[in-house]
Amino acid sequence: MLISYLLYFIQAFFIMLGNILKKGIRPPDYVVFTIEGSYPDLREIPESFLQKKLRGRVKSLQELEYDFQLIAKKPRVKGIILHVGNLSMPLSKIQSLAQMLQDFQTSGKEVITWATGYDTYSYYLATAANRILIQEGGVIGTLGFAHRQVHMKNALDWCGIELDVVRISPYKSALEQLTHSEMSEEAREMINWIMDSHYQQFSRAISRERNLEKENVTDFIEKTPLHGEKALEAGALDSVVNFENLPSFLGNGGKPARLASWDECSKIFTRPIPPPPGKYIAVLRVQGNIVDGKSQRPPGRPPFSIPFIFNDQTGNLSFVQQAHRILKDKKAKGVLLYIDSGGGSAASSEAINSSLQKIASQKPVVAMMSSVAGSGGYYVAAPASYIVAQPATITGSIGVITAKVVNSRLLERLLLNRETIQRGKKDLFDSPEAPFTEEERKKAWEFISQIYALFIKRVADNRKINPEDVHHMGEGRVWTGEQAYERGLVDELGGLKTALNKLCSLANLPANTPLVEIPLPKRETAPSDASMALINYAFHNMAQLGDNQALLIDPLFFFTNTSA
Repeated sequence: MLISYLLYFIQAFFIMLGNILKKGIRPPDYVVFTIEGSYPDLREIPESFLQKKLRGRVKSLQELEYDFQLIAKKPRVKGIILHVGNLSMPLSKIQSLAQMLQDFQTSGKEVITWATGYDTYSYYLATAANRILIQEGGVIGTLGFAHRQVHMKNALDWCGIELDVVRISPYKSALEQLTHSEMSEEAREMINWIMDSHYQQFSRAISRERNLEKENVTDFIEKTPLHGEKALEAGALDSVVNFENLPSFLGNGGKPARLASWDECSKIFTRPIPPPPGKYIAVLRVQGNIVDGKSQRPPGRPPFSIPFIFNDQTGNLSFVQQAHRILKDKKAKGVLLYIDSGGGSAASSEAINSSLQKIASQKPVVAMMSSVAGSGGYYVAAPASYIVAQPATITGSIGVITAKVVNSRLLERLLLNRETIQRGKKDLFDSPEAPFTEEERKKAWEFISQIYALFIKRVADNRKINPEDVHHMGEGRVWTGEQAYERGLVDELGGLKTALNKLCSLANLPANTPLVEIPLPKRETAPSDASMALINYAFHNMAQLGDNQALLIDPLFFFTNTSA
């Protein structure tokens, strides 16, 4: 404790000294940010030297918002300019960034976006600015949303592979790309209502921020792509200007405006002194696949997505240890539960759910949903005191599914002969040699029905919703955050700031209370009375489902197959 205070005073001293030296430096009129690619919601903390090298340093939306807050306090700075490039973020993160721009404008400063051209996501972001600029010859591309889905059943059949699936209802459409030659009616229905929701959110943003009638917005979208001048006539832009002409364009009285990048300004802007060591908000992540065992973060990722490979994993063993650490630490006054997961193991989801119930009985827990918090991702959110999601977040998918790969035809084609020798009454339920028999399918249905009933109970008890209503919203149905809010599955629409404001209110903490990431445990620890109670509490309900069920219900949740 003494060392932490000593380090704090040394840090505070150097910040104060630096601020004194920066006092006489004149800031620019506008600070320029280049916004492109993707940004994580929270500050990334690499776990190893290899991860630091392979992952690199990526700025988060949390850090970007901090930069905006520093600029908002500078009296001589007129505003910020976002040089918008290609954005590869999900729509929910675009909404988080747009909200940050709107919050920045409350300081009385201006937000300007400039781009060589805009697509759907970059234009959605631009609508949150005071002025939208484009270069000469620039184009607002075709606006709208599309969902493309490749079905691999025929290809797998050709290879001699079959995926045998038992699902709680046709709406639990995970794995459908492997089991169907085309979309089921239920999957098509869900994708349509999600696309409708995203399109309506996009149209409302244009109508509200650009002050256009709904009919004009629809007409504008249908006419895209539009060159700059045409878009200007439609009221979708404010001006056409090349980047090098921005200083004179933004100047006053013939005097060009002074522009500087944030990299330059960060060295001359004064910094606030952080709060002293003491009370803090603990950050727990449920990120990637929910698995049995330990949490893992891959050292790097390929430039393309491979399901279940090169993904983060949240393991029940690691999470329970993190939860135990928070329970023991009196300085941890609340928990920000960050969820960016489409689910995974049912047993681990129940373990994490139970450990969070234990924390929530002693400290406020606010869940912040990122781009996806579906199936097991919603299961673990249910115990939170409050749930926050963006309108475009993908959530829900309250349902259960199990499957096994049958590869006997593939082995025959490869001239491979498989033989099985066993002792005792070995249940070949999960054998890849043949699809489920009728008896096995009935057994699988009983198993997933029991875990589904537990899922419904967890949501109903924690969200104070009638179980029948949860069932009608469940059966695997996927919702946007906006639709989930309308159905009582989410408490408020917003991002990190919304979640933190609520958490500070529930815990009676000041707004500048620091966030402390709870690191992954480096080694296993023997359970104490408190952690043993967590483990017992977590698996108490699983025990009543049958001895063989743990084997079956490991792969129950998977990812939802919906995206913009």
